[in-house]
Amino acid sequence: MLALQKYLREAIGWAGALFSLSAFSLNSLNVISSQSMEYLLMNVIGCFFLILYAVHKKAHASWVLNSIWLLITAVALVKVFLA
Repeated sequence: MLALQKYLREAIGWAGALFSLSAFSLNSLNVISSQSMEYLLMNVIGCFFLILYAVHKKAHASWVLNSIWLLITAVALVKVFLA
């Protein structure tokens, strides 16, 4: 059971990194816009998973940074919904 939890936490961290990196890459390559729903949702998911992973690892700088990034992304997402 402990080994499964360890692998699950690692998978969550890698999934977060993959979502965030994919969003950044797709935006940098002009495939999606930084104000698109896809970009913003990929950032929300990526940040959330990275926060979970960083909290578990007690990586305070990482979870604080991703929390701020998530907050900024959430504000942008609300603006997209209201437009």
